[in-house]
Amino acid sequence: MSLEDVRYLWLLGIIPLFLCISIRSYLRSNAWLHAFTKKKKGVGFYILNLSLLSLSLTMIAFSLAGPKVAYEKIVFNRSGISIVFGIDVSKSMLAEDVVLPGEGKKLFRVSNRLNRARYFCLDTLSELQGEWIGAYMFASSAVEVVPFTRDYGYCRYILEHINDTDITAPGSDLGEAVRTGVSMFEDPRYSRGVKILVLISDGEDISPDGSSLYESLRLARSKGIIIYTVGAGMGREVLIPVRSDDGISITDYYLDEDGSYLKTRLTEDTLKEISGMTGGKYFLISDEDPSGQLMEAILQEAKTYEQTRAVERAWFNLSPFFLFSGVVFFTVALFFDR
Repeated sequence: MSLEDVRYLWLLGIIPLFLCISIRSYLRSNAWLHAFTKKKKGVGFYILNLSLLSLSLTMIAFSLAGPKVAYEKIVFNRSGISIVFGIDVSKSMLAEDVVLPGEGKKLFRVSNRLNRARYFCLDTLSELQGEWIGAYMFASSAVEVVPFTRDYGYCRYILEHINDTDITAPGSDLGEAVRTGVSMFEDPRYSRGVKILVLISDGEDISPDGSSLYESLRLARSKGIIIYTVGAGMGREVLIPVRSDDGISITDYYLDEDGSYLKTRLTEDTLKEISGMTGGKYFLISDEDPSGQLMEAILQEAKTYEQTRAVERAWFNLSPFFLFSGVVFFTVALFFDR
């Protein structure tokens, strides 16, 4: 046991003074009683009462000194979690069928899927507490933009300052997107803990069949990587606008190969399959607080892993126990005050 502030122990010096005064008072009162009545007070109850009051003062003095004992406490270690964000930057992500929150409108001029995805990542960064974070962007191919780091400010800067119209490319290969995310966990420093891949996309896939995607998902699952997907967009078809260089006005709409207006819609079923095959969950980016829901799901899953458990020294405060004991001793002393 240790004490936070031993200066309060000077109060223990009151006890000898209290005993001297009490004994002297007892002897004088007993002498007066014997002189007038030829009787004396019983010494047994008096000694018991005096002992209880002394113990009460002792307990109160120790409670003020802040007694505490050390013990080993198992805590949740969030630094054992590694999260990679994969952001879809295909042309379809320029569709403007989403709404940016108030804070997002201050960062981005256009409310399109891509900017909403970027704001989602920025909002998630504010919820992190020691997790490793990485990010890449994908369309028909993928490129890493933020290697694993705990420098959330750097990650935030990259996400805020990339130009949405410069980075977009036709088509999304979701199989390649998953493989790129898996490859970022090859470093042994991040492969032993909880591995989370978050794909933010409208779910449209250019691959001719699902074999490439399914092979990638089996690879992710074999390496213990859990994929959470976040859908950006609406379930109905919309056009993809072409904006002026300053981003203020819409000058045209993207065309497909045969000259028709290119249309896009959110394909939720694909995203749900991706998350379902790896034990993750699907979220809709337009839901209330999607980043909060995502982090809640990640932390709930991470708590089941041994790698997120750490033992640290903690202190148990004994002051309430000592104070309660002091009050009990004082109350009992009043009962025996005869």
